[in-house]
Amino acid sequence: MKRLRIRAIVFALAAGFFGYVFYTRYWIWRDCIAASQSSCLTPDGSNVTDGAMVWGVIALGFAASALIAQFGRR
Repeated sequence: MKRLRIRAIVFALAAGFFGYVFYTRYWIWRDCIAASQSSCLTPDGSNVTDGAMVWGVIALGFAASALIAQFGRR
């Protein structure tokens, strides 16, 4: 078993952060966004759009980077 590398930990933390942002800005409101076909006004006054899907792509990129940093060739 390889020991954890610092770079992999940093990438994993970034993936977790951007995953959380994706969840709070898009995933919870996806039905409302789809129904309105552009954006949705949340009860707290925030306006969320389907552009928040980008946060999920960034999270996946950091997750892939963490896996490569941990298990990739050296």
